[in-house]
Amino acid sequence: MTAKQTLPDPHTVALQALAWLASDEERLVRFLNLSGLTPRGLRATATQPESLGAVLDYLLAWEPLLMSFSEEHGVAPEVIAHSRQRLPGAPLLN
Repeated sequence: MTAKQTLPDPHTVALQALAWLASDEERLVRFLNLSGLTPRGLRATATQPESLGAVLDYLLAWEPLLMSFSEEHGVAPEVIAHSRQRLPGAPLLN
């Protein structure tokens, strides 16, 4: 990522990731199980910045999933990581 590139909106990246997770039952069930969310809970909180951050945390925590999303959507993993930093609840980087 160069300094001249504009970064996508982090909410948009996270919503794309959520839609991608939801498009595959196995991916979605794993996300729900690990996050403790129910389908109803996910629908109720899906657009909240904290929930969107959790979606990106989930992607970033498992490299095969991250790379699959990255390749399918043409979004570099670094952009996903940067998007996560711009949403509430992101861990502080040193």
